[in-house]
Amino acid sequence: MKRTFALLLSLTCLVIVVSAQEIVSPNKPETNLSTEKGFITINELHFGFGLGVTSVPYSKSFFGFTTINGYQFNKSIIAAAGTGLSFYNGGLLVPLLLDFRYRFYIGQYTPYIFADGGFMLNFSDFNNSKLFVNPGVGVRYAFTNYWAGNLGAGLLVQRGTFRDSFINFKMGATYKF
Repeated sequence: MKRTFALLLSLTCLVIVVSAQEIVSPNKPETNLSTEKGFITINELHFGFGLGVTSVPYSKSFFGFTTINGYQFNKSIIAAAGTGLSFYNGGLLVPLLLDFRYRFYIGQYTPYIFADGGFMLNFSDFNNSKLFVNPGVGVRYAFTNYWAGNLGAGLLVQRGTFRDSFINFKMGATYKF
């Protein structure tokens, strides 16, 4: 009985440790989003959590979406402009933004840094509109030569009648024309 148990335990450990090689398909090259010059669109869902004092309106949390359209100048640099909707604990703000992205290693997984900036417009009270900057980092995963998914995180700082800061997260899709 002990011998059978020891044999089964040894085989189980052997199966766990042994791994086979990954099957490589020579006809399927790695997918990269096109690195050619041209127009690009980025649609993202975003949300964030307030830092510091969160008891005042527009400072506790937010969620929303943006759509950004721009131009890819080379394989690394993208400049774009966009808008969207951001729902805060105090109401709705509409961002008008410029977006700059620099991509490092270009492959199926591509890390990048981004810098957004612009205005958060409050249409119910223009006096509570704000300026903002949002630097951060992210990674893009290419599904095809035209479609990719992206995930990023950053620090959003807003300045209006008072200053707000948020840790924010972005998740979206990129389409390269």
